[in-house]
Amino acid sequence: MQNRRLPQLTAVSIETLGVFLFFALTFALPSGYSYGASVLLLGGLAFVAQRPAMSLSAEDKAVAWVLAVYFLVSLLSILYLDNSTKSLDQSLRCLLAIPILLWMLHVPFQLAALWAGTVLGVVSSVGIAVWQLYGLGYDRAEGYLNIIHFGNIALVFGVFCLGGMFWAGTQGRKAWWWRAAFVLGIACSLYSVVASGSRGSWVAMPAIALLFCVAFIDRRNAWRAGIAGAVAAVVVAGLFAMPDSRLKARYDAAVSDIVLFMQKDEADTSIGARFVMWDGAVENISKRPWLGWNEQEYANELQRMVDAGVLDDVALKFSDNLHNNYLQAWAFQGLPGLLALLALYAVPLAGFCRRLRHADITVRTLAFCGSSLVAGYVFFGLTQVILRRNNGIMFLVLSLVILWAAMRRAEKGGSPGV
Repeated sequence: MQNRRLPQLTAVSIETLGVFLFFALTFALPSGYSYGASVLLLGGLAFVAQRPAMSLSAEDKAVAWVLAVYFLVSLLSILYLDNSTKSLDQSLRCLLAIPILLWMLHVPFQLAALWAGTVLGVVSSVGIAVWQLYGLGYDRAEGYLNIIHFGNIALVFGVFCLGGMFWAGTQGRKAWWWRAAFVLGIACSLYSVVASGSRGSWVAMPAIALLFCVAFIDRRNAWRAGIAGAVAAVVVAGLFAMPDSRLKARYDAAVSDIVLFMQKDEADTSIGARFVMWDGAVENISKRPWLGWNEQEYANELQRMVDAGVLDDVALKFSDNLHNNYLQAWAFQGLPGLLALLALYAVPLAGFCRRLRHADITVRTLAFCGSSLVAGYVFFGLTQVILRRNNGIMFLVLSLVILWAAMRRAEKGGSPGV
């Protein structure tokens, strides 16, 4: 009996280790997310190589299919348009996430690894931020990710900690220890978001707040939510009003960029350049909406527009990076690329949202974390091509399959104890 249980116990331990490392090391080391991801990928490939009998629901299959389709559309568009294969390196992560998803759907992991890794990960982000701001003299913290991704992913970690507060109630006498850890994680997330100065994170917050209300607020606890919301508003107002406030500085910079662009046609600013890039993208997409552009031909067309005086020459600096995930996909992969991107978001988001009012608090918590992850990326992608970098797409797809599998296992009552 013991011998028969040993492979299953080993698989659970390996999977649990991979989940913990993925979240715990995301900020702490260069390419820190890759260590846990490698463990999970090797485990997933080993599982699939055994060709086990699989029991998948229609939703599980749909999530796997959108991951596969995202990669296939990327591959086919590169072959047809003769574009650089660099983008294939990112989309390949979606394909490699499928064996991990299949493994995790059939072999449960310890949920505590997810929560402990999340708390440790976001606490380490503060250490990195303080070191860069005050030790190295950086203007904005960027960790080992990049400035924008550092802030965006730190926000997601904080949201996971917020959801974890509700899961903590299932842990009996350990509940208060977990809640204390999650409060620390939320505080560290807020610090790192502010330290990065990433304004793209702000745009996602209303959608995440709405998901939180749907998942957790009812007539019995509405007054508590109101108090918590008021406290949060006071904290943000305090951060905004502080002398030398980083939050206010980034807000003032945004206002200045917009005023300069609208009144003086000054495009060589962070926001002004984006307006120009988006203007050129919309114009060029309308010329080739179905199959998209070859990257060099797109750059040549931008040059022609600049020479004709219809577009500011700042657009030439970013001819292959449109700072908008949706315009990027449509311009260089055509309508199939845009639809594949929307499906990558919409299918898992719908699945998570359907469980936001689930009777089981663990299922509901994981549904909130998963829906907030995807919703965050939906809005992050409005001002940057977040899936163009390995850390951006790796964090999305791996967090997505981890949360999806954990939610589905909890829904079946198959998640092991802590």
